[in-house]
Amino acid sequence: MKSITQCFNMILILGGGRYGTIALRKLSGRSERVIVVDADPMCEASKYVERVTLNYEIPQKSSLLVLGDGISFLIYVLERKVIPDFVIFTVPRNVVASFLASQINTLGRRVEFDVPSMLAAAERIPDRYLVAKDMRYAVIVASYAKNHICMNGCMQPDVCPISGEKHERTMVEILRDAVKGDYVRIFESKLLDKGVGGVSGAELFEFYRNIKNIEHGTHLAVGTACKCHGIVNFMKVI
Repeated sequence: MKSITQCFNMILILGGGRYGTIALRKLSGRSERVIVVDADPMCEASKYVERVTLNYEIPQKSSLLVLGDGISFLIYVLERKVIPDFVIFTVPRNVVASFLASQINTLGRRVEFDVPSMLAAAERIPDRYLVAKDMRYAVIVASYAKNHICMNGCMQPDVCPISGEKHERTMVEILRDAVKGDYVRIFESKLLDKGVGGVSGAELFEFYRNIKNIEHGTHLAVGTACKCHGIVNFMKVI
């Protein structure tokens, strides 16, 4: 893991609630630009940014709250080949799955939920880590903390400070081994500060560029995971 004193050029935070605000406050002094996206002008993060705007824009320097939809702003940024160092997801859904589905729709295709592939992957995940199998939306949630609540600001050590369990493998590795399909992407959320993780903007940009090559009939699995937790959506292009 890189030092948590690392400095950045641009951090993009999707969601301006409690966790988005924690990320904003921890990283503002370490990044030239921090952009928070939230539809609520009164969200908690609004108290800690330098500017609030209704316009989609990319500042040269400053902390900015953009009032809008996180996925559409992420597309706006990537279309202009402006690549954040990290993108931090603090909204209650699998953002990369929603991002993928929306982009496939723009290509004149659509996706359906792939429950059989989800169930097959669930069989390959140890039950003690399997938190949820969503039969409607074909989603798996897995975690080392299935039966306890994580401590605030956890640094994800190899031995869990709550359960005492030694983690021989990260949840990223477990999910990448368990999930099969024609197109599989499990993005790793890397620890940027205590309790704050983000996905590489460069990896998301590469993902964005390759979506156009996904064909009809492709079985997709896309998710995010850190050392301890993960979520994966399963879809099929139709």
